[in-house]
This record gives sequence, structure tokens and C-alpha cells, in this order.
Amino acid sequence: MFDRFGDYMYSLLPSPLKKGKESANQFYLFFAVIGRQFDQVKTAILRLRQEANILTASAAMLPVHGADREMPRLAGESIDGYRRRLIMKRQIAQAGGTDQAFAYLAQAFGYAGAEKERSADPAKWAELTLRLYGGQIVLENRDLLFAELKLVKAAGAKIDLRTEQRFEAIIYVAGCMQRAKFVEIRQG
Repeated sequence: MFDRFGDYMYSLLPSPLKKGKESANQFYLFFAVIGRQFDQVKTAILRLRQEANILTASAAMLPVHGADREMPRLAGESIDGYRRRLIMKRQIAQAGGTDQAFAYLAQAFGYAGAEKERSADPAKWAELTLRLYGGQIVLENRDLLFAELKLVKAAGAKIDLRTEQRFEAIIYVAGCMQRAKFVEIRQG
């Protein structure tokens, strides 16, 4: 209807105040000047709203959101991966110490999921192995993953981190179908 705030304000005036040419009408000139300033303020407010939300923030604003959460962008991390990690920070922190925290952390780093395996030895009750698998792997930085795991694990737990890529394939051997799983295990 109205593209500018000044035109809208001028339209609200009663008709006796709109008499004459617009270029000579003092009310029109006043609303044209004030309207430009209000339009600039409106644009700035809309941009502020966009930049304040992590989902719609520009790439230049994401490090500011990261500084608020003490999460700098990691070397080799894509903008979308960083955005996903920033968004999931609250969920990971709320679920800290639970199995769900490991799953959220795996998703935040681009893995499809996480499996937790406790030690079979009762004397090693606090030890567990965490396997991260699948998905579009964002980072292969074990030290960084381990540091993030220490933030979400239970206080007394000792974690061994393993990553694996799972590939499912159908292999025909003498008329039998078998599924194969390739596992890479590294000690940290």
C-alpha cells in the first residue's frame, strides 16, 4: 500500500491540511524528511532482528554469537557446520552427562550418531568407549572432539573415543547375501 513511512503519515492527515501541491505543502515536506529517517530506522531494526538470530545471521555475525557461547569457529569448519554447532550448544549443555548429550554432540560435529559401550569389567565401571559414525563428517580433529566430550560426559567417566565410517553394501558370495562393516580404530 505505502512504500514509505512519510507517505503513510501524510495520508493520515485530514484533507484540509493536504490542499495545494505536494511539493509546496509543508506537511508533505516534513513527513518526507522524517519518513526517510523512520524508514532507515525500520531497515536497521529488521537487520538487527535478522542478525540476532543464529539461523538467519550473516557469516560475519556468527563469530559474535560464538564468542557469546565461548565457541570459536574451528579450522576447516564450514559456515553451516558452525551454525549447526552454535544452535545445538544449548541442547548439548542441558543434556550433559546423559547418553542424549553424546548423540547431540555427534550431530553437532556432522556425524550421524553415537554409540556408547561400557566396559565389561566391573572394576572399570567408569570407563566407556564412544563410537561416532556416519554422516557428513565435518572435522577429524580428535583432540577437539575429545575436549568437547569432556564437557558433556559424566564427572567420573573415562572416555575412549573411536570414530568409524559405516558403509553398507550387498555382496553376493555363492548366492548368499552378506553385509560388511568397515571399522577404523585409532587410539588417542
